[in-house]
Amino acid sequence: MHIPAALRAVAATLSSGLLIPLYLDPLSTSCTPWVPLFDSIAAHPTVPFWIIINPNSGPGNNGGQAPKVYQSCIPKLRASNVVVLGYVHTSYAKASRKAGVTQDVNTYAGWNTSYRPDGIFFDEVSGAQKDLATYQGFVSQARPLFRNGAGFIALNPGTAPDDSDYYNITDLLLSAEDIYAQFDPSSLQFGSATPPSKQAIVLTDGPSTPPQSLINQVVTQDHVKAFYVTTDTQVNGGNPYDNLPTDLESYIAAIQAAQ
Repeated sequence: MHIPAALRAVAATLSSGLLIPLYLDPLSTSCTPWVPLFDSIAAHPTVPFWIIINPNSGPGNNGGQAPKVYQSCIPKLRASNVVVLGYVHTSYAKASRKAGVTQDVNTYAGWNTSYRPDGIFFDEVSGAQKDLATYQGFVSQARPLFRNGAGFIALNPGTAPDDSDYYNITDLLLSAEDIYAQFDPSSLQFGSATPPSKQAIVLTDGPSTPPQSLINQVVTQDHVKAFYVTTDTQVNGGNPYDNLPTDLESYIAAIQAAQ
């Protein structure tokens, strides 16, 4: 069947979306804190979402199933434009953490398919050349366990890694995790070995309205894969990911309009 070009453009997933650390407890099977995100996903079917779930600094309940509320709420995130990632911290490749990383990945992989993640978000990535082999091992273990052997992998060094080969082992790399007021977009590194199509930016302590000029730069001009700004705060030791932005819908609409 012939589909007009204009309709094909509408049906296609956009190239840039949002990486959302969803570190807030859904609280009950009604999933009330997550409802604004459910609504935005449904309202923007062409915008890609990579959503990180984090029940207890990882999956919790080593070797067991997800907490009951997550069993109810993760399936409500499912959509063709959503990739759900399980949070695993790596403690910057410390030897004492390696077995724990493997255990966490295996725990997520053992969850029932209805709420099993599509892949893994590795946090506290060192980005050092000396640790590349360690992360290659983590990725090689994790990827085959999700999405029928094609699990999605994200790495978070929070800044540009020392070795660009980190880009070769991941699908998405969080190359800038910062406080909004301190972020300098000129610090981003783009090139054939550091493609923007594999980079994500996550900023906290952001403004209450979408930062349109910054969105235009990193989405329209630079074409980064994922961009997220939250009004939640990390100043004074706060958790910047335990609430969604106060105007999540406007942020998503601005990112969609910038493409």
